[in-house]
Amino acid sequence: MNHPENYTGGPGQRAVKAALEKKAAKTVPTKNSATAPQRSESRRATTGAPLRAAAVPAAPRKTAGSSSLKRAPAPVRSAGPRGDGRSVRSVREGGQGRRVPLTVLKNIVGVFLLPVAWTWTVSFAGLFREATVRHSFWMTEDFWFFSLGCVLWLLAFSGGLYWRGVPPFLKTYVRFHEWTHAIWAWQSNGHVGEIKINDDHGHVLTDKPTVLVTLAPYFYPLPCIVLTVLYLPLHIFFHPEQVVLFSLMGESMSGIGLFVLLMGIGWGFHVTYTVWMIRKGQSDLRMHGNLFSLVVIYLVNLAVVTLFLFLTAAQVDAVQFLRALRDNAEDFSELAWRGMAFVYHAAREALQAR
Repeated sequence: MNHPENYTGGPGQRAVKAALEKKAAKTVPTKNSATAPQRSESRRATTGAPLRAAAVPAAPRKTAGSSSLKRAPAPVRSAGPRGDGRSVRSVREGGQGRRVPLTVLKNIVGVFLLPVAWTWTVSFAGLFREATVRHSFWMTEDFWFFSLGCVLWLLAFSGGLYWRGVPPFLKTYVRFHEWTHAIWAWQSNGHVGEIKINDDHGHVLTDKPTVLVTLAPYFYPLPCIVLTVLYLPLHIFFHPEQVVLFSLMGESMSGIGLFVLLMGIGWGFHVTYTVWMIRKGQSDLRMHGNLFSLVVIYLVNLAVVTLFLFLTAAQVDAVQFLRALRDNAEDFSELAWRGMAFVYHAAREALQAR
């Protein structure tokens, strides 16, 4: 459906936009008022990011809740839009010279990861086409129930965003987001000082704001992990794949079908909120460089989808995928080499023509 040019979204989105504009108008600094707190409030009113970062000074004071920590906790998100502020020295005499921000170096690494992302994407697309077209994977019960779960959640997500201005179960996502930070901090042998969860934002204080800890909520589908942990005991002791829950129009739904349906809803929950949060702008990404963070998030999510295809499509195995990955990497390197050679010869001919 084509909307007119003045279309401004659903009634819920218009209400949220009007509330943000009203709040921003109230926080405009005047000549006789202090400017520092007003600038902070105006920034929060105009960004609209549901998950706000907690601003923590460089040397935070110890509180009663952090006395057991080995060192002062740091936020997993940066306090401002310039990243985490860490830097490395350039190699100059005596260690002096300008500092190169770590975010710049990580973004350069992200550029070199782009060919990996492209090769993996092409290999997965070929593998998925092989499974669906030649082996009829799209006709299996797992494929249809998983797709149905994704579609059901997408309808709920877009409907809530249209009518209310915010997606459904936002506070549930905030809980999943912050607890994922905490889980990966504990797995990294780190310490968590505080977990703050509000209706539409939150933060976690930890002494190990590494790349994995910071970006984990964007590639670690915690709802799917929880469902899998709950399903494994049922699979071992009760065999839900043999239990028929109900029949409709000659078709039956087993326990494994319900599990796959819920997995589709959980995966849709993870993907839609991840995309929505990235569009809002997150300090989690700025802390390690936007380009680097986006490439890492994409690669890990693609790896999870590839693993799911291995588990559900019996005709697809890891050896076949690795062979396709090798062939596509060779094709890409050959194409890149030809492109560089073409640019080199074109530049050389241009210089000789002068």
